[in-house]
Parts: sequence; C-alpha cells; structure tokens
Amino acid sequence: MEETEKYAKILSVQPFWEAEKNNRFILTDPELGGPVAVAYELTAGQETDGLTSVPGIGLLGIMFSLEKEKPQAMICGLLNKSKKVPLYGVHHTLCCQFFPGQFTRLFGIPSREVTDMEAPLEDFIRVGTVPEEIATAEGFENQMAIIRRFIEEWKNRKLRDTSDGLVQYLMKDALQKHGSLQIAQLEKDTGYSARYLQRVMLEHVGLAPKTALNNIRFQSVLRRLLENPFCSLAEAAQACGYYDQSYFTKVFKEYMGTTPAAFVKQIQEMVRKGEPVKK
Repeated sequence: MEETEKYAKILSVQPFWEAEKNNRFILTDPELGGPVAVAYELTAGQETDGLTSVPGIGLLGIMFSLEKEKPQAMICGLLNKSKKVPLYGVHHTLCCQFFPGQFTRLFGIPSREVTDMEAPLEDFIRVGTVPEEIATAEGFENQMAIIRRFIEEWKNRKLRDTSDGLVQYLMKDALQKHGSLQIAQLEKDTGYSARYLQRVMLEHVGLAPKTALNNIRFQSVLRRLLENPFCSLAEAAQACGYYDQSYFTKVFKEYMGTTPAAFVKQIQEMVRKGEPVKK
C-alpha cells in the first residue's frame, strides 16, 4: 500500500473513462530501478465500446482480458493526441501500465513502434498461455502473480541495452517540474544534444521530448483542477507553467474538447451533487 500511495501522484488522470478502476497496485523491482508498472482492474459497461483518453505522462500499457471466453493481451501505445481507445469487445480487463522506459527495457519493443496504436501483444513477442491464465485466474492476487511471473521471465532474459538512467532522469525531472522545461535546458543538464535526446525518448518512451513535456504539463494542471475544482483557474494554470491564459485555454480545448471554464463548471456541479469525480 505504501508503494502504491508513493507513486499515485505521478499516474495519469482520465476523467472521461466510462469505467471503474479497482485494486490498484504498483509493481516494483530494485533490479529494474524501482517502479516497473502500475496494475489495476478496469470494468466498463457492456454498452461502452471505447475509452475516451487524454495523453498521459508516459505509461505504455498492456490490457489483459479478464473474461474467460475472450482471453487476449493488447498493447496500448502512448498518445500524441486525445482519442477513443477501443475495447475490442472486452469490458473487464487487467491493465498493466509500465513506467517510462521499462516496457522497452523488458520486452525489447521500441516504444515508438506502438505510439498512437493498439495491437495484440502476440504481434511483437511470444506470450504463450499468459492471456488464458490471467483470464481464468480467480482473484486479483492470483492474476498479479501471473503478471509478476511474466515480467520476471522477460527480466531474466538479456535486458535491452537502453539509456535507462537517462530516461529515468529526464522523466523524473519533467514530472517534478510539471513539464515546464526547455529542451535547451535538458541539453545543458545532461550534456547530450537535442537530436540524441529525441532519439532516446522516441525509442524508450514513445514520444518526442517536447510532446512528452507538453503532456506532463497538461496532466499536472488537469489533476490540480480535478482535486480542487473550486480553485482559481489562473492560479492553477500558472502553477503548472501556463502563464498566458489565452494559450492555456487553447491547449486545454485541444486536449479536452472544451474550455477550462466549462470543464471546471461541470466538475463543480458533480461535487455539489455528491457524484464521484473520476481521476
């Protein structure tokens, strides 16, 4: 529980998901540099055909079906823009989202190859009977035991030669500063050129540095508004590096399809009615 709470604040928020999250757990491994992935159970209604998603902080995921008659494992790459991620007829899943750099390091799949797409995991690596085992396992603990074994098996193979330390440094710095970083500053701090940083980020995270920073900055302000919808919009925006209000409104509308004022008003109404706010 302590590990889960420790990393909870750096997970992406998805206010438009018409689904319930349960049993969230952080998978850690000292040999892999700490947090490896966050796993949780996701349940959507039968009428839901997809999850309207906002670009997150960089957690590339695998969705394992928990429906015995429909075993499957789908890779869900990072998003450059908001989109509806299809559920492919499966409404009860175990989502395993890998922290930046870990997916490529473990499985040897360049993250850029799955950006803005969903595809069967079997298209990239051998998964054996893992989807069937997870779909038929009883209870979250047993399902997680299979996930742990699956990760351990791949970890024990030759890990992909990655710039893992650099990726972790870049993402940690970006998260701590809410995405308010300049590429020139990253060049100065790391000693690497912008071209090299872009190549590393595309390979191991799936997004160019500028896109990743923009997504992190937006996620920061979105979380702030969801946690305190009655706060000042201007103060929330400035706290996350949006100093030009017209620019903030433009960016917000691009991500969310509505203005920040309209979004906050909707959340405020939900709070007043005692309705749960999805995060």
